[in-house]
Amino acid sequence: MKNTIVYCSALFFLFVSICVSAQENVPTLIHPSLKNLGVPINTPEFSEFAPTISADGATLIFESDKSGRWRLYISTQVNGKWSTPKDMDVINNRLLPEDFIGGPCFSYDGNRLYFTSNMKGTVGGMDMWYSEKINEQWQAPKNMGRTVNTAGYDGFPSVSPDNKTLYFMRAGNQTSPTGQRCCILMSAEKRGNYFINPKTLPPPVNSGCEGYPRIMADGVTLIFSSFRAGGKGGYDLYQSKKVGRGWSKPIPMEFINTPKDDELISVPATGEVIYLSNTNKNNKDDIYMLPLPKEFQPQEVVLVEGIVKNEATNKPMPATIQISNIKTKEKIATTENDSITGKYNLYLQKGKKYDVSVSSKGYSFQSEVYDLEKAVAYQTIKKDMVLEPLKLNVSFRLNNLFFQFDSASLTKESELELDRVTEMMKTNASMQVEIAAHTDDVGSDAYNLKLSQLRAESVVKYLTLHGIVASRLVAKGYGESVPSAANDTEENRAKNRRVEFKILKL
Repeated sequence: MKNTIVYCSALFFLFVSICVSAQENVPTLIHPSLKNLGVPINTPEFSEFAPTISADGATLIFESDKSGRWRLYISTQVNGKWSTPKDMDVINNRLLPEDFIGGPCFSYDGNRLYFTSNMKGTVGGMDMWYSEKINEQWQAPKNMGRTVNTAGYDGFPSVSPDNKTLYFMRAGNQTSPTGQRCCILMSAEKRGNYFINPKTLPPPVNSGCEGYPRIMADGVTLIFSSFRAGGKGGYDLYQSKKVGRGWSKPIPMEFINTPKDDELISVPATGEVIYLSNTNKNNKDDIYMLPLPKEFQPQEVVLVEGIVKNEATNKPMPATIQISNIKTKEKIATTENDSITGKYNLYLQKGKKYDVSVSSKGYSFQSEVYDLEKAVAYQTIKKDMVLEPLKLNVSFRLNNLFFQFDSASLTKESELELDRVTEMMKTNASMQVEIAAHTDDVGSDAYNLKLSQLRAESVVKYLTLHGIVASRLVAKGYGESVPSAANDTEENRAKNRRVEFKILKL
């Protein structure tokens, strides 16, 4: 690691003291576009190393030896300026003088920091750990458990943007061309609160000597280090993309690879820049930023973020978020928001149309459609979601319900929404509801009343065909008589063209 190849073993934590003095005479190749982050991040007399940048690019965590031993520090960026780094003492103070800590990596929702350490509580030689952020405060670290940590070396975790897949490195059985023990890359899937059943990533990603994986915001682009034939010397950075159940041939990132070891990068969700550390003229490490060439940028994404609130109290609440491809009905991801702040963050790939639904037991659900088929640039969409307690006479809008133009025929894209209604009624077996359809004021009153009645009946028909007894359903068309907004703009008329779900009996 850093300026030398290190042992991937239980003694790995000794790398820091070794690296400072190793290969002092190897020249550092500085890319012409490398931008030193400068003060207050970097110091001339100490090393700043292994940066991780938050998805929004506003928070940086890194390692530094400025206290006389390696610790984690955090800084935030406001108006283009970085704040004075703060010691992450809630984590660092758990360390004994001889303990190792390294490889910090943010979760994409910003609520967890993953890292590697052999601090007290480690189940093996080196383990993966995490700290949660609750009410904007980082909490005491927790071990990721024996489902992924073994008696040997397991480290440098990186978690996919949907929080479902963990990537990390584990001690392997081969040795590098220079005689050191190699690592291999692993992945594990999340079940409940734990990542389980780690598996070796297949060739061509694993060739025998790999490490330091980072999965990008698109969930398919992986950057990692590898000591393999054709490299510039030592560990070089490579990029591979998930293709079906396999991975594409790794491409060397020649624009940044050097004869030294190249490792431990971080890329924000925009995918436009890369953060890394490099040795300065004082033989110390500084943190730099570098434009990421277009050919290495991950697939573009859109950030959807907001707060899930309880309609009755207007306070944040925990919820489950389901993301689906609205055209294929494929379930892409299931995640949860922050149970205390109610915040959620979703990274959706451009070029697709998504159905996003938020739900919680005992409450209504809220759903939205995000059409990103023609999105052209990284952007942030802010959308709070409000859930109502299930009680008598409560009505909520079925947002992702669509009809053919001027027709009562449901579109294929409505099925996900209707399936949610079906599931909710099966879960609440005594519930009786009114399906209330409304129109805007375009057309005659009589025509709109008839159209709304036919649309309500179409919804009832779908539900009965999917197992809901007809006696539990009432179809009611209101035409234009109960607008939710003034019919004075196209936007307001769209709000009035709606179907609502009203609880008549629980």
